[in-house]
Amino acid sequence: MILAALVMGAGSVMPAAAETDPPDYLTPMKAQQMWKVADGSGITVAVVDSGFKKVPGVPSESVLPGVSVMSPPVEHPDKKYPAHDDADGHGTTMTAAIVGDGSGGAPQGLAPGAKVMPVRTSIGMPLAFAAGAEGAEGIRYAADHGARIINVSWGDHYAFKKLKAAVQYAQSKGALVFAAMGNQGEGNNSTNLIARVPGVIGVGAVDEKAKALKLSSHGPDTDLSAYGGKARIRCPENRGWCVADGGTSYATALASASAALVWSAHPDWTAHQVARVLIETAGAPEDGSRRSDWIGYGVARPRMVLLEKAGNPGAPDVDPLAPAPTNTPGPVPVPSQKAGARAEAAVAEAGPSWQWLALGIVVAAGLGLAGTLIIKRRRS
Repeated sequence: MILAALVMGAGSVMPAAAETDPPDYLTPMKAQQMWKVADGSGITVAVVDSGFKKVPGVPSESVLPGVSVMSPPVEHPDKKYPAHDDADGHGTTMTAAIVGDGSGGAPQGLAPGAKVMPVRTSIGMPLAFAAGAEGAEGIRYAADHGARIINVSWGDHYAFKKLKAAVQYAQSKGALVFAAMGNQGEGNNSTNLIARVPGVIGVGAVDEKAKALKLSSHGPDTDLSAYGGKARIRCPENRGWCVADGGTSYATALASASAALVWSAHPDWTAHQVARVLIETAGAPEDGSRRSDWIGYGVARPRMVLLEKAGNPGAPDVDPLAPAPTNTPGPVPVPSQKAGARAEAAVAEAGPSWQWLALGIVVAAGLGLAGTLIIKRRRS
């Protein structure tokens, strides 16, 4: 088994000069106008990641106590880790992208009225090999403690069975799960297996012109996309704010925030209904196709739901991405885009601001993981 390291690119230290600021993606999204309708209030977004550290630009009142599910080292089995700490900065960045206030070099969060529940794993720590199983535990915790949206801006192959079961448990509790597709678009294009679980929204990344980023991993599990270009992220070791590509990590946080806005405006909707309207109102691929492997059904546009009143929530208990029922007799069709899916190669070093947890599979048969890869759904 090969372990791929967690990496965090240096980016560039957050400058004071306005001309070097990252692109403004909130204005075209009409964020200010949306916030007059809904700002995420009443919605808890669990960020299962590297934790959260109090930093300039993220109001303390926007972050719940949360929990740490980090495994203690063997030599200190009783060691406890606080949820409000983050040696890496990745989880802090995701939190800021959702609820930041834009001060002190931080990004302005897309859903500033929401609450973030930090769930700290070993991402970015020496015991990072345990983060997949910890993440599964954290997803269950989030579902049991009121999180309506669960943000997973990382991927893991080794603990996929546990993660799949945890995601399905969270879904049974009514939670909506967003998973980053990964940042291997120009490499081996390894994609996040979590995105293959039915009902999970796989998120790709686009730039300020809504063009797919070349670094964005892509495939039939891409459902939505969001901005993932140059953004304010935490510098290495969580030291200050830097500017670098946010990648699919950042895009996933924005997709989660988009869902928080919609759910805040329609608190009686189910996870399926929130997902359905986001998919229906997404900015579709430019070639006129219904979806593409790069951006899915399109770029998330919560303004269409909040300001234009677009999107039909539909049935509360039907996954909008599930195969459409058919009355045609005969054998069940095989989902061609996923038939014969095999275990992905271990994810290697990903991109400037991407934390991709790859706890490895290369010898899939030896680990018995090939059989865990499931068909998520058949695309129409």
